[in-house]
Amino acid sequence: MALQKHPRLTSFLNTRITDGDPDQDADTAKQYASSLSEADLQLLLAEIRDLKESGLSDLTEFGTEGNRWFGDASEASDWLDLIERALDGVASQDESRMALDCNGTPLNEEDSVTVIKDLKVKGGSSDLKRGTLIRKIRLTSDPKLIECRVDGSVLVLKTEFLKKA
Repeated sequence: MALQKHPRLTSFLNTRITDGDPDQDADTAKQYASSLSEADLQLLLAEIRDLKESGLSDLTEFGTEGNRWFGDASEASDWLDLIERALDGVASQDESRMALDCNGTPLNEEDSVTVIKDLKVKGGSSDLKRGTLIRKIRLTSDPKLIECRVDGSVLVLKTEFLKKA
């Protein structure tokens, strides 16, 4: 059975879709995807794409719920397309919430960045000079801000003034 090769998809189908209304499956998929990490979401999408590429000739892979919803393999493929689009929508929203440097490069936890412009530090006696290397940044809930330590002080900086080192 092809679904046995796809544990994330099988878990999703067994826990979220079995008791749901087929007309609400896209919304259910979006809610489920929002609870996943970005990596798990990408793995789930990869499993769906792999299952679609391998073909859906045997609808028994979906169990009794699948047989109730689908008359044939093309309906099952259309349903998987619907679920994939819903999950892709959540994945693209996650990308828009990613911290990006001034060049649009994604920033990750513990990255090093360089300051691209002299910055005045509020409440501090010194400024951050252009070219200053900052190591081990921390991401905040706001994708436009990062947290870092410079000379023993914790600073929050706007990502638009930083370049990934």
